[in-house]
Parts: sequence; C-alpha cells; structure tokens
Amino acid sequence: MFLQATCNDSMKTFKERRAWATASCRKARMRLTPVRTAILSFLAQQRTPASLEMVSQADGVRGQCDSTTVYRTLMLFKEAELVRLVGTPRKASYFALNAPGDSAHFLICQHCGCVTELPLPDPLSAEIGRIASARGFSPTPADCEVHGLCANCQVRLKTQVVPSKLVIRVAGKVAPSKRNFPN
Repeated sequence: MFLQATCNDSMKTFKERRAWATASCRKARMRLTPVRTAILSFLAQQRTPASLEMVSQADGVRGQCDSTTVYRTLMLFKEAELVRLVGTPRKASYFALNAPGDSAHFLICQHCGCVTELPLPDPLSAEIGRIASARGFSPTPADCEVHGLCANCQVRLKTQVVPSKLVIRVAGKVAPSKRNFPN
C-alpha cells in the first residue's frame, strides 16, 4: 500500500499542526513522553494518513517502543480526538492528525489501497455539512473518503490477463488447466 501527498497552500504548516497537537495534549492533561511527542511530530508532517508501520518507523519512535505501544498511543490520541482513523478496503488502519481547518478528504483505491489527499473547495464542504444538517445529522468537522480505483490500477486491470477456468483437452482427455497466470 502506498500514499501520495499533495500540497495545498491553505493548509496549516507543520509547526502549526504540531503546536496544536501539543497544546491539545496539555489541555487534556495528557502526559507528553518523548515517544508521544515523536508520534505527533511525525503525523504533523504527513498530509495523508500514515500506517501503524510508518508511525513505528518514524524518527524518535523506531527502537524506543514496540508496535503495540505505538498502536495504543494512537488509539489514546484517537479517543482524545487528536487523531482520526481512516479505514481502507484491506482493513489496514491509517491515522491522520485531526488538526482543525485541515483538509480531511481522501481518495482511497479499493484495489491497491493507496490514499491520496482530495482537496475540496470550501463551498462544497459547506454544502455537504448543510445537506447532513438538513437530514438531522450533526456532522463533525467535514471529512470525506471516496473509494474507487486509482489511475494505476485502472490501467493495470485493463491490461491484466484474467485466468481462464476453461477445461483444456490433452490428447483426447479432459484435464484441468494448470497454467500459471499473473495476479
């Protein structure tokens, strides 16, 4: 699975995102250990969600604790609404900093699982909130996940040879196909 990042000048800087996360931890009276600080710093640098493995390998985290501790820390941050969980079709957990004002819209490929940031214009985000409110739904800060196929997978699937389940006849006998086909 891979992630693609895009830039948007209207988004907060790394320093602003990290300062917000640190201040939020202090406000929640959450102890800021060196590992927690490193996790927040890593997530503040990311424009798209990061996997548990990516967070575990970040500077200041790698070698300091195991992935179970990293996961528990991320879930603690999720409960405190510092981080949000982004699900992918392959049931992998990805985490994104939940800084106010940041775009939280993503395109997620159902085939390879890549996640790409989807910048939505403010009027569209406002319209989504208005429609939800009109139906009696109180949306949290707008976030949108659009699932589909990325451009690479569309090309790959169009050119992929699909394995045949046809029976092959060998010298008058029927034998199941044992040809190897690429996946």
